[in-house]
Amino acid sequence: MEFHIHRPEELGERESGSNNGSDEPRLLSAWKGKVRDADAFKTARPGDHLLIPFECDICVFLKLKHCLPNPSSPSDQLLSQCIRRMILDAFWSREVSTVKANTRRVNKLIETSSTFQIPSPFPYEGPLPMVDHCGYQIAVSMLLLSRNPGKYDDRYTQFDTIRTYRSAYSNYSRASAKNNCSNLSLGDLNGYYQRLTKDSASSFFFKRFMVGLRTRMGQVHKPNLAMSIDLVIKLVRRLEIKLEQSMEAEELHVWSSVLTYVVVSYVTSLRGPEGFLLDLRGLNRHWNRSEEYVTIALLGRLKGEHHDLQHLIPCANVTASGINVRTTISNHMRIKELASLDTGPAISTREGKLLTTKLVDDIIHELLSDIFLVDSSLFPPSVDSVAKISTSYQCFRSFRRSSATRATEMGISSTDTNTINRWLEKKDESRKKAAANMHQHYTQFDLLIKPFLRYTSQM
Repeated sequence: MEFHIHRPEELGERESGSNNGSDEPRLLSAWKGKVRDADAFKTARPGDHLLIPFECDICVFLKLKHCLPNPSSPSDQLLSQCIRRMILDAFWSREVSTVKANTRRVNKLIETSSTFQIPSPFPYEGPLPMVDHCGYQIAVSMLLLSRNPGKYDDRYTQFDTIRTYRSAYSNYSRASAKNNCSNLSLGDLNGYYQRLTKDSASSFFFKRFMVGLRTRMGQVHKPNLAMSIDLVIKLVRRLEIKLEQSMEAEELHVWSSVLTYVVVSYVTSLRGPEGFLLDLRGLNRHWNRSEEYVTIALLGRLKGEHHDLQHLIPCANVTASGINVRTTISNHMRIKELASLDTGPAISTREGKLLTTKLVDDIIHELLSDIFLVDSSLFPPSVDSVAKISTSYQCFRSFRRSSATRATEMGISSTDTNTINRWLEKKDESRKKAAANMHQHYTQFDLLIKPFLRYTSQM
């Protein structure tokens, strides 16, 4: 049974006579030292057992099934292979150089003890308990699940998906009676406490197994890409055309909602979920606050907050790239008013039901695909086909990254950028509070207008 082994693409070597005195041979040699050989993750190395808790395959099998493996049983053979893979993954969590250096030092200590004619400083400390104290069962289950087709590759499931199964077991373990019959905990001088649990998936072996598993499988990282300002303008214009051509009331509401979502999320640098917090009552209430800018009203919990709050964001009427924020929102409010909607989510259907991220993503992908077929130069080189659009652009991060990219391009100061995104910084992960530096902490943001206008006017 084969498991996925991630390997970087090998660089081609140039002929030795073509370096012209450069440092290429030295750099190539250093590069080779960082690339694993063909036997990586396939065999154990001398000294692995000195760094990782080790039990042989048969011992682990006995702990899990309480019998010896049956050579004629397919399930026993499958389990044996997964056990071997698990042990090798734990071994290969340490680099070859680390294993060799540690083994060399151990041998030196043994030689020194022999010189003094005293016993070795490495006595055998066993036997180990006859129960699964290292989380072997969870580890082999994760390995088997890793062989299922994944989102990005038909050969295996990504590590970031597989590791959630460990979380599922740890959640159960922490909630079990065994771990709640005692209140034993570890406290520090600041008054913070850590509970002590009997979670086999928290063992040292399991930690090393997870490191080796991640190293062997690799991680496919496909972040949402940013759009250039030209692509954003093309997308907005396509949405405006779709809105003008809408014949049915429901279709009108959907196109208007998606257009408003794209404009507001991009110009005010919102994460995907935050764009859906646009509030009709807040927009109506603060619409006439000023003719110099439009007030974006968000109602709900932004990242790092506990309670539903109303967030008022001043925004330029028209951006430097020609996006008319005031007109877009004004037309959207008028459409909602005709449907007798003046409260609730603004990014909604005719019935006032909040749009889903899937629907918004599907619409954006369809429009971007049409744009790609007309002018693919608007997209980065990594997006070389229509098929890659759906994995490269999503409302969750693309508009936020597009806005941040535009801010850098236009030379907007980091102070203004941090002010716009203030609620995303968290001082303490455990307390879940929105935080900022001391200067921003004592700033009253509802009186702070110019930084928001400087930022949004450049979008």
